[in-house]
Amino acid sequence: MTGDLRRRVRRRARNRCEYCRLPESAVSSRHQVEHVVAIQHGGGDDPSNLALACTHCNLHKGPNIAGRDPQTGELTRLFHPRRDRWKQHFAWNGAWLIGFTPVGRTTVHVLAMNDPLLVGAREALIALGRFPPR
Repeated sequence: MTGDLRRRVRRRARNRCEYCRLPESAVSSRHQVEHVVAIQHGGGDDPSNLALACTHCNLHKGPNIAGRDPQTGELTRLFHPRRDRWKQHFAWNGAWLIGFTPVGRTTVHVLAMNDPLLVGAREALIALGRFPPR
């Protein structure tokens, strides 16, 4: 993957995680350009398969493309930043991210998006008026 392609992905995402929306400026490590569909599952380096993810979301997502909906137990695909609209699957309740569709609930669960450390970081950003993104 070229440096130019990485810069394009960052610019498209406005330097925020495309899963939890955490701005890169709020964390000490750089967000990562990740494969929405892992190479081992047939994904490639095409821009339509790349997303910017914070380290937390990227490490929890790994090569996963699906998980179990915590409400129904059904196998459900994860949110795809290039194909899905974020607001159709997620909403904010203060610093808590709520998944209100099977895709949203599954993604919140698999990526551990309401981990206490993330919720605390979002609470601090809310207090500073820097979160959630518009």
